[in-house]
Amino acid sequence: MVRDFGAGLTIDDLIGMSAWHICAMALPHDASFQSVHQSAKILAAAQLESYVLAELWADGHTVWHTIYAEDPITITPNGQIIRTQG
Repeated sequence: MVRDFGAGLTIDDLIGMSAWHICAMALPHDASFQSVHQSAKILAAAQLESYVLAELWADGHTVWHTIYAEDPITITPNGQIIRTQG
């Protein structure tokens, strides 16, 4: 079941958005949205706001990619930035 959080917004709609855009959005207070929002803030603080959300895992991890040849980044639920090999 896909949950609609008003104006047709679902958590899947954040896939493909940059951390910069997600930081600027007023998201619902649901834990899933807040997890993504917090991850985006972590990336912005690390000057990685151009990374785009690629995956959102049920356990709270988020995976971010960039258009550059750099490896993807995973943000853990506790806020740790992990650079992974793509």
